[in-house]
Amino acid sequence: MRLRTHIVVGSVLGFWVGGPLGGALGAFASAVPDVDLDAGSVGRGAQTLGALAAAGGALGGYLLRSSEVSAVGLGAGFLLWMLVRLPHRGPTHSLAMACLWSLLGALLLRDPGLAGAWAAGYLSHLLLDALTPRGIPWLWPFSRQRLRLARWRTGSLWDRGILWLSGLAGLGLLSWRLLGG
Repeated sequence: MRLRTHIVVGSVLGFWVGGPLGGALGAFASAVPDVDLDAGSVGRGAQTLGALAAAGGALGGYLLRSSEVSAVGLGAGFLLWMLVRLPHRGPTHSLAMACLWSLLGALLLRDPGLAGAWAAGYLSHLLLDALTPRGIPWLWPFSRQRLRLARWRTGSLWDRGILWLSGLAGLGLLSWRLLGG
């Protein structure tokens, strides 16, 4: 599926689970599995963020004389550098990575609604990509076999239909919330 479809579906699910901030977290989380696309906008953003994290960690550690700050910055930069180099629709498109992502959200956010939105956005990406002919490796690292739920091509009428239906559902949900639902 296209990135815009992932983001709209993730934001609607996130908004449903965690309100307006949940919508933003769901949108962000829905793009994360494509960090392994080094040529894509998500991968380029991760590379930039990784470089900034490494540089910030090194500089912050030096200025604050803190090896912990340096370690966190350099570690985050290295992790993002590694994720960008993974094969597309590999480990980042697995239930194992979805569990790690959800655990990270629960630890960082400490709010069930926001952590749920964080997890829902990531899982929505996996479900949408499972609808494409290539499928995804749900059970990685135990199996590299790809699960396909359908054979809908990226950019197809199905992709556009999901985008539009999700957008309409989001508008309906927003209207319902604004009217006191």
